[in-house]
Amino acid sequence: MDTKIVKKKSKLKFVLGGLVILVMVLLSGLYFIQQKKTYNVSAEDIQTEHVTRGKFEDMLMVTAQAQSLNSSLVNVLEGGVVKEIFMEDGQMLTRGQPIARVYNPNTEFSYMNQETGIMQQISQMRSTLLELKNQELVQDKELLQAQNDYNTSLQNFNLQKRLYDAEIGKKTDYDISIQNLAYQKQRKSIIEKGFSTEKSSRSAQMSAINTSIGQMDKSLSILRSNKNNFLIMAPASGRLSSFAISLGENLTSGRSIGKIDLMDGYKLVAKVDEYYINKLQNGIKGILDNNDQPYEVAITKILPEVKDGQFLVELNFTDKKPENLKIGMTFGLKLKLSADTQSTMIPKGTFFKDTNGKWIFVIKGNKAEKRTISLGRENPLYYEVVSGLKVGEIVITSDYSDLKKYEILDIKK
Repeated sequence: MDTKIVKKKSKLKFVLGGLVILVMVLLSGLYFIQQKKTYNVSAEDIQTEHVTRGKFEDMLMVTAQAQSLNSSLVNVLEGGVVKEIFMEDGQMLTRGQPIARVYNPNTEFSYMNQETGIMQQISQMRSTLLELKNQELVQDKELLQAQNDYNTSLQNFNLQKRLYDAEIGKKTDYDISIQNLAYQKQRKSIIEKGFSTEKSSRSAQMSAINTSIGQMDKSLSILRSNKNNFLIMAPASGRLSSFAISLGENLTSGRSIGKIDLMDGYKLVAKVDEYYINKLQNGIKGILDNNDQPYEVAITKILPEVKDGQFLVELNFTDKKPENLKIGMTFGLKLKLSADTQSTMIPKGTFFKDTNGKWIFVIKGNKAEKRTISLGRENPLYYEVVSGLKVGEIVITSDYSDLKKYEILDIKK
């Protein structure tokens, strides 16, 4: 019996020992799981900045180029190969002055065929018109002859009647005159009716033909003027710019090959990051600095089409403009998005591309801890801090590419 009791006690101790070890292992694992991921960094490899409070300028710095206030595009009306170039970029032109000539044999052949076809149709219509006029002339002659024959028969009737009444003339001659007068009268009536009907129909035909000939003449005039489309001419008077074509180059119809700057004033055009597309509006003012002289400008037009992550805005000078202003000159200018405010701020840095401004490493002693933050507006130098940071704290603003999966940094000096 004693031996059995001893064995049971030994077995129980073994089981209890195993449970203790298991609990210790689980507690140890839980401890390590709860430990935050830590990474060692050198102080020389990071850039730090202080959280400050001061005047926050809600502004945007952009580069703007001076352009003509108004311009007119030079478009290719008829596609073809460049045969001649008469002007160069930068030359002053007057409206209608030739710039270049293109050649397209297929189109020119088509124009010739169309012109020939229209001229043949006009010729046929004019022949028909001539036939109708000849018919009218023949009918006029017939009507005139019928009237003359009727007058002759009436005169003869009157003569025979007087002779017959005077018992001088023969009755047979008198009867024949009566019969001939009746015939000529009926003949004249039939010719007059036919003349009236045909004249109305013929007049309508001639009017329609004349209208068609007029339309054909217009079509022929337009077709002949279209031949001039091979000659590219200045659409307005001004300076030719953005013009660069070469002999032998194939130009398609509708293509813009340059523009005419009307030289009636200047505007500024700036490319702006698409981040600001909903922050800008017409009327926002800015300052342009030229030779240490400030000039006030204002946004007059926003072109919302985004290309390569940017969109265009146009600005005009609100008062005076630089005396030496020329097309193509570039200037740096500052746009004022809203009034200045007293705000908590941190300097801009490359950390933003990895955190999107949602968190940052805050330094305490020789450690830096990951902290959730909220950033608001930004300008070329600072981010506005909405929450998560206090004035005087130190943050890491350098690149986070190797740090974003850690929560605590050990900073080694």
